[in-house]
Amino acid sequence: MLNFIISFALLVPALAGAETRILVKSDLALKDSRPLYGLAGWRSIRVSDRDASRVIRHLAGTPGVEWVERDQRYTLDRSTDQSADQSAADGLQGPNDPRVSEQWALSKMGATEALSLIPVNAKEVLVAVVDSGVDLNHPDLKSQIFTNDASDDFNHGTHVAGIIGATQNNGIGGAGVSPKVRVLPVRWLKNGSGWGEDAIAAIHDAVKAGARIINASWGGIGYSKALEEAVREAEKAGVLFVASAGNQHSDNDVKPHHPANLRFSNVISVASVDQNDELEPYSNFGLKQVELAAPGKAILSTMMNGQYGLLSGTSMAAAEVSGVAALLLLINPSLTAQDLKRILISTVKPVEGLAKKTITGGRIDALRAAQATVAQTAVAEIQNGSRLGSATVDDSDLSSETPFKRDRNSGNLLKPDSTESGSPVEGLEVHFVRIVKGKETPVAGIEFRAQIHLDGTDQKMKSDDSGQVRDRVCKKDSISVMATLESARYRVTPGTAPYEILLSMKCGTVQKVIFNEDSEAGQAIGIWQGVTQAEKRLNAEVGLGFWKRQITMLWPGAGDYYSGDQVNLTQGHHWDVVSHELGHAIYDQGGIGTFGGGQHYIDQCYSEALALSEGWASFFAAWLNIDLSDPDAKFEFMVPRRAPIRFETIPGDVCQKATNEWRVIGFFWDLIDQHNDGETLSVSFQRLWRDLQGARVPSAAKARERLLVRGWDQARMNLIWNLNFPGDEVH
Repeated sequence: MLNFIISFALLVPALAGAETRILVKSDLALKDSRPLYGLAGWRSIRVSDRDASRVIRHLAGTPGVEWVERDQRYTLDRSTDQSADQSAADGLQGPNDPRVSEQWALSKMGATEALSLIPVNAKEVLVAVVDSGVDLNHPDLKSQIFTNDASDDFNHGTHVAGIIGATQNNGIGGAGVSPKVRVLPVRWLKNGSGWGEDAIAAIHDAVKAGARIINASWGGIGYSKALEEAVREAEKAGVLFVASAGNQHSDNDVKPHHPANLRFSNVISVASVDQNDELEPYSNFGLKQVELAAPGKAILSTMMNGQYGLLSGTSMAAAEVSGVAALLLLINPSLTAQDLKRILISTVKPVEGLAKKTITGGRIDALRAAQATVAQTAVAEIQNGSRLGSATVDDSDLSSETPFKRDRNSGNLLKPDSTESGSPVEGLEVHFVRIVKGKETPVAGIEFRAQIHLDGTDQKMKSDDSGQVRDRVCKKDSISVMATLESARYRVTPGTAPYEILLSMKCGTVQKVIFNEDSEAGQAIGIWQGVTQAEKRLNAEVGLGFWKRQITMLWPGAGDYYSGDQVNLTQGHHWDVVSHELGHAIYDQGGIGTFGGGQHYIDQCYSEALALSEGWASFFAAWLNIDLSDPDAKFEFMVPRRAPIRFETIPGDVCQKATNEWRVIGFFWDLIDQHNDGETLSVSFQRLWRDLQGARVPSAAKARERLLVRGWDQARMNLIWNLNFPGDEVH
């Protein structure tokens, strides 16, 4: 430890020039570092720009350092457009504040009409405005402030706070979307931008203070694991995290905008529309990454020094959503963050122009959301006071035509297809199996907590590699628990929270819990099995140090692709498709190569980068599932004919160059297969991975060059290359 501290100190000279911050996840007592406030196990180091890359490389190679990253700078998502061109609202009912008629968004969203659905005795809702601060003395805000230690220096936080909860019916200015809001100003930005380290601290303070909603009207393009973990802590605390999609007129599916692109069950990403529900020219969008849109054009709200003004941007749109979420909590304070997200996205108003721009294809509708909350709350009360979502509710008249019509019973909540009881046994013994092509396969990793001992203690249970859970002390006759399909590295989700499995068990009898291959539960379990198998095989072969980010396996999804640590799947029971898309994620996290992108057909020629990324994904799927020693090894891909694994099985009518993904599959397979037929090297996957990890090679040709540099036999490598790429021979 001492030697490391000394060597590290030599790398951090006195700061000269612009400062850069480095965030490190490690238990080591790193010299010249300080704990990262709000995130356990993380430390912050400040260095000059010129030294940053050198320090990061050193830390990345240091045993005991789990993660190291350059801290990001984030900026406010406010547009420069401050035009006063707006339409007056017609027939507003509700707040009597003199400038309400200028707040077109309230009428557009139905927020004013929704006020009548709020109970008279509703309790206040705490909303954190994690921003530039708030004008604490503004006449329309001062009665709403929860604490008074974060004054504004940039107008932005004051404007956002006013949209959410400016005082209603006080005869001054305008009105916020929701009454009875307490605003918690958490200032971390200075002059419109700030370090991720400070954003993490702000999120922590908001969660610690008990905020139910965090409004984050800011962002940037750089991914940060530290920021991701901070938002995950908010998810665990049950806090809804509303984030602006960004103002770069960019597709967030292609160019991520964080934190809006974090795919957690509590995060809502918001685009901006104008008075005609048209996407604003500056607004970011994303068919797979942006949930919905909200009014963000020329929004009237509070400004510094007691003033009012118009601002535009996804910042304003996010604030509108936060206000509606607060309104729903006034109707039912027991709503979880996941409940809020589900209601908000399932009740949007469909908009033609948003159909291919956001996940829901719609704009937020406060009235429909409030009506759905009232209806579902009433049903929940009838069901003996159970929490929202515990009863199946038909709210089809309030739902848009989106993929998100499911509540917890038909969406996140899964049930086994059948349960069989067997012979008597002492204690608890449960076997989890999935029926695949008529055969039983064990399901490992099913994890849950249960009170199965007479002393009432909570026991953590997890099915082993044989799919079994045992506890010989169990004495209970009836046990009902929920298991979640989530681990540190991956989770299986239908779009909001991870899938949950309702299990009913009892002690004293061996039980078999069965999932059928093609059922809804069986497909979700099948995805879980595939990723679990990948984790185990990779751990055994190459270790898991490269797997830094959690992968979300989204099923049912809108397409088969990998993007931003999210795998979208239209089928859950096809192991080849699941494994192929997972292969993209592993390829990315392992740093094997670069992504080609674009539509492709596997029998044609495309870019070298596309051929490599697609070929590797299928190669990974084959390695994961097919016996290397099988002389007939082929990959049953989702195409009319069987895709090849070896060069002998490649159809002759496909592109014969290294720009064809079938041939890339064959090339990699022939490098490592065990047929002993004279044309292969028959090396281990471990060696191939070791020699390519972190290389980011842009083509199969560059991969070959790297392997040669790493000592692979050139003559045999050339033979394999020429067999698979007869149109790109080497000598």
